[in-house]
Amino acid sequence: MAYQRAMRATRDASSAAGVPSGADSRRRSRSSRGQGTGERLIAGVPARIMKPRLTFLVCLIAIVSFGLLMVYSASAVEAQSDDLAPTHYLFRQAAFALLGAVTIVVIARWRNLWKFLRDNGSWVCWGIVLFLLVAVSAMGAIGGGARRWIDLGFFTLQPSEFMKPAMILVAAKLLSAFYIEQSIDRDPFVVRLAAAVLIPLFFIGLQPDLGTVIIIGMTVFAMAFLSGLSMRLVIGLFGLLLVAFVGLMVVAPYRMQRFTVFTDPWADQYGAGYQATLAIMAFASGGLFGRGIGNSTMKYMYLPEAHNDYILAIIGEEVGFFGTAIFLAVFFVMIWSAFKIAEQADSPFSRLVAQGCAIILAVQFLVNAAGILSLAPMTGKTLPFISYGGSSMLASMILAGLILRVSIESGHNTSIGARRETFAVMSRDDEGSSHVGRSTAGRVRVRRSPASGPSSASREGFSVYDGAHGGSTRETPRETSRPYRRHEGPYGRIDLHGDAADRLRGGTTSRGDRSRRPRSRRDRYDR
Repeated sequence: MAYQRAMRATRDASSAAGVPSGADSRRRSRSSRGQGTGERLIAGVPARIMKPRLTFLVCLIAIVSFGLLMVYSASAVEAQSDDLAPTHYLFRQAAFALLGAVTIVVIARWRNLWKFLRDNGSWVCWGIVLFLLVAVSAMGAIGGGARRWIDLGFFTLQPSEFMKPAMILVAAKLLSAFYIEQSIDRDPFVVRLAAAVLIPLFFIGLQPDLGTVIIIGMTVFAMAFLSGLSMRLVIGLFGLLLVAFVGLMVVAPYRMQRFTVFTDPWADQYGAGYQATLAIMAFASGGLFGRGIGNSTMKYMYLPEAHNDYILAIIGEEVGFFGTAIFLAVFFVMIWSAFKIAEQADSPFSRLVAQGCAIILAVQFLVNAAGILSLAPMTGKTLPFISYGGSSMLASMILAGLILRVSIESGHNTSIGARRETFAVMSRDDEGSSHVGRSTAGRVRVRRSPASGPSSASREGFSVYDGAHGGSTRETPRETSRPYRRHEGPYGRIDLHGDAADRLRGGTTSRGDRSRRPRSRRDRYDR
């Protein structure tokens, strides 16, 4: 009694202090799992879907916040030299980031918009951006020797950036329809895909903007490969693209000059290789731990476009090798989580959209980083979510919103639903296979009678019968002399082998043979 009173007092004290009891802990543990699915839930969503979504969101917020900090650090000196406030570029970039965040919420939460994009809205978006590309060729603003922008007064729009999400939507729709759903024939597929890709790339190449052409072309190529493009076509298209790339470089002298700078930046360090050598010097001066945020020297009018194309050089100078490595790791964790989201997609179209968005972000990041580090020719493309630029920020946010929309669409899937999708029903007409006598859900597990020992005969499992033919076949671990029951009718039936009452009593014989089954406790009392 004294022990019981002590335990009761301990429970009362724990309750008063807010400490959950063992029963409460078990109850909360059960509530964290999906009812009937066997899955752990996070905010009502299966954890296998919610974890990559949260990882993607956390990395995205961290990268955008770090990008705003670096834009302010790299642009303050240039803004003051132009008689602007030191925070001029910071506030504009923050406004674009806020508008992009609103765009993400709209894309991720507005289900009717996703349904519109999944049906025919992708072609509508593609057509609108193509019209803007044609308008750029006719009356676009010229800057740096290229015609890529439409001057809206308060904002210069670059349509080629918005062709990236539009192209991914159209390519995902065509590739899923041909390779996976097989709802269109080969000739219409080739014509539509060629028109969807080559027409916009032609107008983008006229600007000229070879970097965007390479990024979009590589992304569509990777999406086709993931959809099931044959290796023969992969090799052929790769060779064709390589020949086209070399031809474009030979035609334009400035592109050939960039290639020579890539091979040896120090050959003309005060001319064509000026930016490349200064970027290398910025990384070298940063050392292992960097000069500190805001302490860069290259941003003092030495390195042109320090807050735009070459912002990674400023990052390397201020945070050093280890800081840059952490930044790269966070970015690639975000890309990895996007691919994990694609694995959980509810449809082939959604999977290709998420994969395409992740690929194009990764390709653009690598193209910019390789150009700054002189590992590839510089193309003048921005660093996603980091470099200053309204069109680049908004386009990158749209890509992130599409990835999150795919994750939200996948939130309705459960482990049982995923397992059910792997089941198949095969008829006798299928060559070399028949569903009769076997289970497509896996290997049949044979149960043993609880009243018998290990050496006794096994109780047979369920068998599938073909009622339409009146016959039956089955696969069992061992042969038995028990006759099959024949079932007539249009449907397959399941034979449970024996009488229901006999199975409930645990016996192995028919109902009439009561002498051979084990006597129950009631039989012993009756005697």
